Amino acid sequence: MRIISILKGPRRVRRMAHIVRKAASHGLGHLISRVDLQQYLPTWLRLPRRVRAARPEELAARFASVLEELGPTFVKFGQMLATRPDVLPTEYIRELERICHHVAPFSGDVSRAIVLDELGAPAEELFGEFNNEPRASGSIAQVHDARLHDGTPVVVKVRRPRIERVIEDDVAILTFLAAQADKVEEFEAFRLPMLVDEFARAITRELDFVSEAAYTHKFRERFKDDERIEIPEVYWDYTTERVLTMKRMEGAHLSELLRRDDGPLDKKAVARTVMDVYLRQFFILGVFHADPHPGNILVTEQGRVALLDFGLIGRLSGRLRRDLGVCMMALGNGQLELVAEVLSEMGQGPGEAQAADLREELVGLLDRHSSVPLEKLDFQRSFQDVMNVIRKYRVEVPRDFVLMGRALVVISGVVTQLDPGLNVASLAAPYAGKLLREKISPAGVRRSLTAGGYHLGTLVTEGPREVRRLIQKLQRGLFEFTIRHEGFEKGLTELDQTGNRLSLSIILAAIIMASSALLESEIGAVTIFGWTVSVLGLVGLLFGLVLGGWLAVGILRSRRI
Repeated sequence: MRIISILKGPRRVRRMAHIVRKAASHGLGHLISRVDLQQYLPTWLRLPRRVRAARPEELAARFASVLEELGPTFVKFGQMLATRPDVLPTEYIRELERICHHVAPFSGDVSRAIVLDELGAPAEELFGEFNNEPRASGSIAQVHDARLHDGTPVVVKVRRPRIERVIEDDVAILTFLAAQADKVEEFEAFRLPMLVDEFARAITRELDFVSEAAYTHKFRERFKDDERIEIPEVYWDYTTERVLTMKRMEGAHLSELLRRDDGPLDKKAVARTVMDVYLRQFFILGVFHADPHPGNILVTEQGRVALLDFGLIGRLSGRLRRDLGVCMMALGNGQLELVAEVLSEMGQGPGEAQAADLREELVGLLDRHSSVPLEKLDFQRSFQDVMNVIRKYRVEVPRDFVLMGRALVVISGVVTQLDPGLNVASLAAPYAGKLLREKISPAGVRRSLTAGGYHLGTLVTEGPREVRRLIQKLQRGLFEFTIRHEGFEKGLTELDQTGNRLSLSIILAAIIMASSALLESEIGAVTIFGWTVSVLGLVGLLFGLVLGGWLAVGILRSRRI
């Protein structure tokens, strides 16, 4: 099966060939051989037989470089992979966190044309002022400063033209690559199809500015009564899937505040506010701002903390929040075994034989890090160590839990730089206690009984009917088992290729024999160098020779003689 029949169209075939060649140029050609990608490319787009291989210690850096050079979709994919330390080794996370894609801004006139197309009126009619020069430019969109007719300062985020087609093609190729890589034993642990599926959903949401606007509005409503917090207001009359208009936030980014030695702002108050707003998201709201790097947090002149860019959002279920609360309370009480038990049960863990080893290793790790004074604790290193243990035992933890852990690590690291004396655990304890009290409160018990009653009732009413259907299938011989043979698809592909080559060889032999017989006939006879031959026979013989040469080259390139 050729890639053209899988990915539909020569544009994607050329893109696939470009990806393969780019990987090979960075010394990753041996991975291409392991995934067996060459067979899916037309012969003229394949790599030469010998490709340079990178040293094992260089693989992470070269992999990150390939993603960076392949453009915005692959950079976004790499940045998403950097949030999954439970799947990828530390050296890959470190390299992927560094990649970015510097994209030149597109013309302000193009932005105006998109605004006209989306909002139905020219920018000069919709806004009192619209700056043609973008404030910032990214791989998916760029942002322009503007003002409403009443003088309100706003920012207008405009999606890049035709970016959705580029992303659609690249996601299709990533899906194909992940499916191929998952057939190779050494790549199975990375769960690439699951990661690509997550990425496809995330990038689709990021392309839809209405989704980002909805979350921005939701957070603004949740924090509207807190005078310490400010969330940009969304102007829905000027917002569509490709255009997002929000109030412009002015102030100093948290990254700037970290560099200042002095200033009018109270760093300790800012640190407490930032930590508190994220703890409220984790424990109370169940929805959190999942990209809290210092550039996305602004401090206004009034000392209010503003959150920006709600393109990446995480969700925590009620059960996950309660587990998190138990962990925080247990850490405060020194119950490290309980913390390890809860962490090991959050996802699909190893078998019973390895579960005890997992808990024991987690307890030792937590004990070592909990003995370090808070001001000396490296939150990033501690989180990474826990993720390394989880990856070692192949525990499949929920993606949002990993996002939450990463966000908590980033925020904890920032606030301890602003206020080294701030005790994060003491701030989290009241929220954790509130969660546990809600669990055993009358309202919490009532909710649990409602859910439990529903499931029990469904089991009682539907269970007998399902058992009866199962027995009927057994009696009628309709019960089926699905058996999946690992690697069988590759064998079928090779068998199919062998059959095709055999058929082509038979046709080739028939063409050569028929053409040889026609050479001496008088049909279309011509004289060449004194030799009278049939043109039809000569053309057929030449075609057979070309076809035979092409078949021989294909067999030699496959290295299976």
